[in-house]
Amino acid sequence: MLDEFKVHNEDTLFTPGLLVYPEKVQKNINAMISIAGGINRLIPHVKTHKMTAVIKLQMLAGIRQFKCATLSEMQLLIRCGVDRILLAHQPTHEKMQQFILWQKENPKQVFTSLVDNVDSLQLFSTLAKKNGVKIRLWIDINNGMNRTGILPAKAFSLYNALKEDTHLEFQGLHVYDGHIRPLDLEERISKCNADFEPIESLVNQILRAGGAVPEIITGGSPSFYPHALRAKSLLSPGTTLLWDLGYRKIWKESPFLNAAVLITRLISKPNTNLYCFDLGHKAVASEMPLPRVEILGLENAIHKGQSEEHLIVEYTEENDFKVGDLFYALPYHICPTVAKYNRAYTIEEGLHTGYWEIGARDYQLEANR
Repeated sequence: MLDEFKVHNEDTLFTPGLLVYPEKVQKNINAMISIAGGINRLIPHVKTHKMTAVIKLQMLAGIRQFKCATLSEMQLLIRCGVDRILLAHQPTHEKMQQFILWQKENPKQVFTSLVDNVDSLQLFSTLAKKNGVKIRLWIDINNGMNRTGILPAKAFSLYNALKEDTHLEFQGLHVYDGHIRPLDLEERISKCNADFEPIESLVNQILRAGGAVPEIITGGSPSFYPHALRAKSLLSPGTTLLWDLGYRKIWKESPFLNAAVLITRLISKPNTNLYCFDLGHKAVASEMPLPRVEILGLENAIHKGQSEEHLIVEYTEENDFKVGDLFYALPYHICPTVAKYNRAYTIEEGLHTGYWEIGARDYQLEANR
């Protein structure tokens, strides 16, 4: 695996750093389209990469609708000129005010967001009326993730309130089931289908009340393939664009390639069989226990500790490693890893050719920006 990431002009690279491989990103986009059966079912999430370049590659493939989690990501999508944007993070008052401002400033783009409770619904209605706009909303459903969303059994009353509000527009149902992670594909499909049954009951309830079949946005990356087997649901993978070690271990049969990798250099050999790399937890996602990366060529190393700027591993196999040597490391979780960098090195045909800016890392926006 090391050979596929090797950079021939590695003396141009500073560590720690993030590398992206545009050819692999393109192959991942093609695989997403193939699994989805076309571009029309895809509403990819941008939270993994936060990059204009990756959005543009998807747009060139014909994908025109996207999902985001922050106002900064939403702003990036606006600037890219995509057709439809879903802010998939229920806004609070100040965020909805910014949402409305951008909606008014960009009438050719369709903006939507999520709601999962009556208080937020009433807030959005009040703001929509005050600003003379109609806010388009998806009902966020909790079908087992227990992070956000309303339980399916309680969602029909929220649906009725949304449908009856003249300042709001019902878009459909949003179902994120990131809790579904069985390693076996058939088991993952079975679990996905079982947890989707309450959604089907809710849809039937809507139909019995005279409503139309709602659009449903389903899943993320682990449940991308199981939901793709459904006839009509929209699909919102995100990690599939760059892929990572965590999902590679969950979805071993996936067609997706690791299109991003970290680089680090050996900076010290403090004791027998101990090696220190400049890959601290400021340079890689660290919400999980060690190991947080797999250093290629040191797959059998024991990760002993990590501080802000240092990673210590124990490696007992014979080697000729020297201080200053460059190593490549696959992160377990690519999304928060990318967010630690301002830009990524682009690697094409084994050469560092330029940079892709990671343009949506900021949480703070000026009120009228």
